[in-house]
Amino acid sequence: MKILLVTWYFPPSRTIAAVRLGKLARYFQARGHDLRVLTPLDPPLPQDLAVKFPAERVVRTAWQSEDAKAAAVPVQVPAAGTLPSSESRHTKLKKTLWRLHSSFAGFPDARVSWMPFAMKASADLLADWRPDLVYASGPPFTTLLIAEEVSRRFDLPLVTEFRDRWSEDPYAPPFFWRRWRNRLAEKSLIGQASAIVTVSKPWAASYSARYRKPTEVVYNGYDAELCDTGPFDGAAGRPGLEIVYTGGIYPGYRDPSPLFAAMRQLDRRGLACRMIFHGVRPEAVEPLIEAQDVSHLVEIREVLTHEAALRRQRESDILVLLQWNNPKEQGNVPGKFFEYLGARRPILVLGLREGVPATILRERQAGFFSNEPDEIAAQLVRWLEEKQEKGILPPVPESARAGFSRDEQYARLEQFLEQLVSGRQADAPGLDPAPHAQPG
Repeated sequence: MKILLVTWYFPPSRTIAAVRLGKLARYFQARGHDLRVLTPLDPPLPQDLAVKFPAERVVRTAWQSEDAKAAAVPVQVPAAGTLPSSESRHTKLKKTLWRLHSSFAGFPDARVSWMPFAMKASADLLADWRPDLVYASGPPFTTLLIAEEVSRRFDLPLVTEFRDRWSEDPYAPPFFWRRWRNRLAEKSLIGQASAIVTVSKPWAASYSARYRKPTEVVYNGYDAELCDTGPFDGAAGRPGLEIVYTGGIYPGYRDPSPLFAAMRQLDRRGLACRMIFHGVRPEAVEPLIEAQDVSHLVEIREVLTHEAALRRQRESDILVLLQWNNPKEQGNVPGKFFEYLGARRPILVLGLREGVPATILRERQAGFFSNEPDEIAAQLVRWLEEKQEKGILPPVPESARAGFSRDEQYARLEQFLEQLVSGRQADAPGLDPAPHAQPG
């Protein structure tokens, strides 16, 4: 197949989205497909993710003028009522004004200035190379609108990948007029698309029911190439129980307080237990740490490179996944969840009991779920006693991650796209409007 991949996130940008799409490109190249990438040049992100894809197959374009840079950088605003009490009125006002500005300008998002540059670059590329399909991954959703326009102009099949929700995103929702505009744009976009890809079964079922388009689930998966480079011994040799969280956090949505309360219980009993955050903004968790009086048990450390984060996960006793305890969170599966499975360390999940991570965790016996401090404390004691008895907290079974490697997930995508290109929609079960079954 010949595939044009349109994405804002691509190596060397250090984000979980760039990891997914960089590995996807490598997989299709290794399988003999002719894949080209359209992506921005020097986006405002750390640029230290390894690039293992031929530079001549990546078209990197300008995306904004210098005087627009400050205005183009998006601001993550917590939902009303969830801001830390220490935040000033001036700061709250600035964020409210930014939300108002964003609702009127910069549609569909702050990356819209990339569109004219991307369209020119795509026209130049397609002058002497015609792909079988355009594959676009969002957010940002400017990416999907670029791909939609390329699809229309050049009469190419379009596959849209939703790594996150657009019109139904429950995190810091925009004002009602922007939600209405988002819904119209999403409907128009998917009307042009030949198929949809997303990252969980609940989301796939929702898209399939609303739009009646062939829909596939492609989980983020874990990278066996990197996850299997060392032992899975956790924090063997280090005293007590070491609990680790890697990545960012959404204040007001994902709350580690029940875990902090459980750790305080162990501390009062003289049982050693500590938690280490890597990459979390201190202001996002420090008020919660202080409220539970566990400052002496919790550390906030530096952001890690992707490979260092994977290594750190393997070298931890317990890995924590925080989810929002709300039904709207059911289909949300952070990329780190599969990396945690790849590390084969026991996972402690807090959040929505019916969510996909909690469900997979129970089915695969990969750890423990609870939002109750007493239950969490009891489980921490069990893990601590097992580590003291054996000198190591054993890894979870290999079967816990079976079927979730990136290559296994991309193989599903490859089959899905090949069936789409070959035109066998009528008799290909993988192209039913209903999403495929997935392991877990």
